[in-house]
Amino acid sequence: MDKKIIELEEKLTHFERTIEALNNVVFRQTQKIDELEAILKHLSAQIRQSNDAQNNQNITTDSPPPHY
Repeated sequence: MDKKIIELEEKLTHFERTIEALNNVVFRQTQKIDELEAILKHLSAQIRQSNDAQNNQNITTDSPPPHY
């Protein structure tokens, strides 16, 4: 009976270590996802600003040249 309890305790210890390792992986992935979302928001804002600037430039340059 004692041998079975020792085996169960060893398995429990192994499972606890595995869960802790997996928890650390999930935590690091969450941090990386947050970082990538922030970068994506920043890049999206830059693209929008660039598109807006390009659209404004197209509006002002659509007039005919002065020699017409």
